[in-house]
This record gives sequence, structure tokens and C-alpha cells, in this order.
Amino acid sequence: MVRSDVADPVENTLDPTMGLKLFSEFLGTLGLSYTVAMTAASTESGGLAPVAVPICASCYLILMVYGIGSVSGCHINPGVSTAVFGWQWLSATNDSWFQEWCLYVVVQCIGGICGAMLGAMLWMSSNKYEEFNAYGIFPYVGADESPMTSMITEGIALFFFTFCILRVCCDHDKPPLATDGIVIGIALFTAIVGTANVSGGGVNPAVALSLRVVNGYFEQIWDYPAPPHSEFAFFGVYWVGPFAGAMLASLAHYLIEAKTSKVFVPYAFLHDSDRFHAKKEEV
Repeated sequence: MVRSDVADPVENTLDPTMGLKLFSEFLGTLGLSYTVAMTAASTESGGLAPVAVPICASCYLILMVYGIGSVSGCHINPGVSTAVFGWQWLSATNDSWFQEWCLYVVVQCIGGICGAMLGAMLWMSSNKYEEFNAYGIFPYVGADESPMTSMITEGIALFFFTFCILRVCCDHDKPPLATDGIVIGIALFTAIVGTANVSGGGVNPAVALSLRVVNGYFEQIWDYPAPPHSEFAFFGVYWVGPFAGAMLASLAHYLIEAKTSKVFVPYAFLHDSDRFHAKKEEV
């Protein structure tokens, strides 16, 4: 039995405003950085297994894909935004791609810093231990760690992670599916696990920046030893590498689509599934 008082989802869906997209990205990245900061602190204190961070981060991403995927696309990662807007630039499917990319990255960084600081402050107030150890990212890693190797590792991780997202969300023949969030979450899990023992498993410039800010804040309180690496190492590992990998993913996706598509399609939001099927029925 079909209810006559329920609106057609195809006709009843309004496209989100840019302000709503940015709010969703801010909130989503805040929650992700909070989750990583709290989980990593628990892991360092011996309360959780080392694999807890990639599990919690990937599960959180899965939840957010369904929570805000229909609003902002749930990038919550400057690397993902670079891949998505890079694809829109290459395919000429979004004339305002650069402006939107800049806005997404800025709010993601702000949200990430707020989330990590909130997590660190709450962890400290729980009195689990007297001193807050620095998060294990550059420049707070061993002097024998190679920034170049870590940067390449982060770049490769972001390449495959964002390539998966583009193929799932920007393939002209594939509509958004209910399983997309799970696929993307699995991709993040493998990316973090694959880089954890080399670069610290950043795989997200905004999260890495948020942890760097927390380290810098507590460095003033406990007078950490001077980190053995420079800020250039941090920037190269967690920003240059991921952005390069994301752009290469955009290019690889473009080459595939150029050989299989007559007309390029933009990034597909979850709520676009109804519209996709409606267009198929019309044809």
C-alpha cells in the first residue's frame, strides 16, 4: 500500500546551500579529529590496542558518510576534497571548483583543530596520567625516521583511498548505493593501517594539523624535548604527499572516464540516487 500523503523523494529534495555544506564539513571533521585524538591517547596509555585508531576512524567515517554524505559529500579530509574538486576541474563539471575547494579545506582544518583540542583537554581532565605524551607524528618522531619515505607513503595511501572514492562516487554508470559508505570506510582503514608504522597513519592533512597543534600546545606546558625534525618535514609528509597523491588519483580517474564516458558527470551525493533512477526510467 502506497501512502498518498508522502512526497516523491525526487521532487521533494532541495540541494544544500554552500553554508550548510561547510557546516557539515566543519562538524564532521571536528568529530573525526576528536575521535582520533581520544583513541590515540587511550592507545598510548595502554588502554587500547594499536589498531584501535584505524578501526575507530574508519567506523566514524562510515557513519558520517550516511550522516552528511547527502549534504556535503562527507569529504572531511583536504586530500579527499583535492581529489574531488581536482576531478571537477579536469572534467569541467564545476565552474566554482577552486572557491569551493578553498572553503572546504579551511573549515576542515578549523573543525579538526577544535576536535583534537577538545579531545586532548578532556583526556587530560580525566587524570589518566600526569603528562600528555606527544602524538607520534612529524616532527615528533624518531630522528631516524625518513620524511621523504613517509611523504611517499602518505601520497600512495591518499592515491588509492581517493581513487576508490572517485570510482565509487564519480563513475558515470554507477548510481550512489547504500553500500558506498562501507566501501569508503574500508578504504580508509587499509590506508591508515598501511602507513601507521611509517608516517604515523595520518592520511588526512586536517587531522594531522590538529594533532600538530595539540602537540605544540602541550609542548609549552611540559617542555617537550626539541623535536628532531623540522616543520618542513611535517608539511611535506602530511600536506605535499597527500595532495600529490590525491591529484594523481583525479588524473587516473579522468583517464578512465575519458575512455568510457560520452559525457562527464559531477560528484554524486547519496540523495542523487533517486534522481539517477528517475532519469533511467525516463530514458
